[in-house]
Amino acid sequence: MKSIYIVEDEPIIARTIKTALEQEGYTICGMANNGKEALYDIDELQPDLVLLDITLKGTVDGITVAEKLQKTSNIPYVFLTSLTDSETTERVKLTKPAGFISKPFTIASLRNNIEIALFKLNEDATIETETTVDDEALFIKNKSEFIKLSKADILFFEASDFYCYAHTLDRKILISRTLKYVETNINDSTFIRVHRSYIINIKKIDALYDGYLTINKKTIPVSKSNKDKLLNSLSLL
Repeated sequence: MKSIYIVEDEPIIARTIKTALEQEGYTICGMANNGKEALYDIDELQPDLVLLDITLKGTVDGITVAEKLQKTSNIPYVFLTSLTDSETTERVKLTKPAGFISKPFTIASLRNNIEIALFKLNEDATIETETTVDDEALFIKNKSEFIKLSKADILFFEASDFYCYAHTLDRKILISRTLKYVETNINDSTFIRVHRSYIINIKKIDALYDGYLTINKKTIPVSKSNKDKLLNSLSLL
C-alpha cells in the first residue's frame, strides 16, 4: 500500500483528493497547505509520492519545495496546478517531476497519473519504456529482456494521458507510449481506432450499438468520425 503526502492550500480540493485516493487504496500519510510545513513533514514521514500544488501560501511555493526535494531525497512528486504559462512550465521542467496535472482534473486523471508516476519510478516495475511490434506480437521491454504479448490476446488499448494500457482477459499492461504511437506502429488491420481513447481488436467485439460497442463486458465509445471505418472493417449482414 503506497503512502502519499498532499501539499495543497485549497482545503476542499485537499479533502477531495484525500478521500478519493483512500478509496483507491492509497494511504494519505500527511497533508500541508504551505511549503515549509510540507518540507518538514516529508522529511519525517518519507512518503512514496508527494502531490504538490505549485501555488502555495507563504514564501515557499511548490516549485521551491520540489527543488529542495530534488536535492535532498529521492521521493517523487507530481505537480498540481492551474498555471500553464511558459515561465512556470520552464521552472517545472528543471525540477524533473514524476508528473504534471492541470487543474481542474478528474479523479480518474489523478489516479492514472499517480499510478504512472509510481510505476515509472519503481525499480521493480515489470514494464519499461521500449516497445516493439511484429506481425504476431508486441514485445514490451522488461528490464534487460523483452516480454512477448500476443496480439491475439489483446482485447483493446486504452489511452491514459501520455501512455496507454493493453487490456487482455486477465491483465492490464502499461505501455509507456502514446495511443497514437501504437496506432501508427502496430500495422495490423485487426486493430481499429474507434475513439480518441481506444483502439480495439475487432475480433473481440461482443456487440455493436449506436455510439458504442462492448468487449468482455467493457463498454467502449465509438466516435462518429471513426464509425464508418469500423463498419467497413466488419462483415455485416
